[in-house]
Amino acid sequence: MMQKVEKWSTRVAEILSQWPSIEAVTLGEQVGKDLYDPHFFISIDAYYSGVLPSPEERFESFSFGGGFDFSPFGTKDRFLVEELPVRIEYIQKDPLASRIQGKEGLFSVLRENGTYPFYRILHSRILYSRSQWFEQIRSQLESMPASFFSSLRAFFISRLEHHLNDLEAASIRGDTLLFLVASGNFVRALCSAAFAVNRTFEPSLRVLQQEVWKLPVLPEAFHARLENFLRIDPELTMQRKTEIASLLVKSFLHLV
Repeated sequence: MMQKVEKWSTRVAEILSQWPSIEAVTLGEQVGKDLYDPHFFISIDAYYSGVLPSPEERFESFSFGGGFDFSPFGTKDRFLVEELPVRIEYIQKDPLASRIQGKEGLFSVLRENGTYPFYRILHSRILYSRSQWFEQIRSQLESMPASFFSSLRAFFISRLEHHLNDLEAASIRGDTLLFLVASGNFVRALCSAAFAVNRTFEPSLRVLQQEVWKLPVLPEAFHARLENFLRIDPELTMQRKTEIASLLVKSFLHLV
């Protein structure tokens, strides 16, 4: 299996490297263990500047694959090779660098994806690099100061408080849909805050739960409270879950 991953990731990287707009190509961590694991796919990030080839041109470049599909926004391509799903994500290099350097757009990205984009940079393998740009970006992320993670912690706790307000409103109104949406947002912000406290970046959602349990610095009773919040139990009413969420927020406010 891994021989096929190596073969096709190298082939894709060779094609991408021929496009003038491509700065670097990386291979992401393998979350799935084998072809029959629903989490398995070959994850490739292509960092670029300028203009990408059109979807039609990209389809032609990857004509050896089957089931080619692309995002209408031009940021992702998907296809199959020897039954292996391949996903290519195209990432603009200049906005990314600005976010890492704190110039603009950092918190808008954090609101949607947490720090996972940074995790991907640190934990990927370089398949192609036109210059030293990617290595320099990775080096910056490896040496982020404590103040950066303090800012992340403050941001994610503010998001926690926002989602807690939504949970409280949904509980009072008996609004099941709002409560469900707010619950998902709350748990995501909670995990992001936990990784920020530990001065590390968060992994893929596919392994988020197992990785957050491993963090060395967590509030008291974090595991039990989060498990209770996640548990599907008719006796755990919206009001009770909101009380648990409130305790989780308070525990982070007092955590150094």
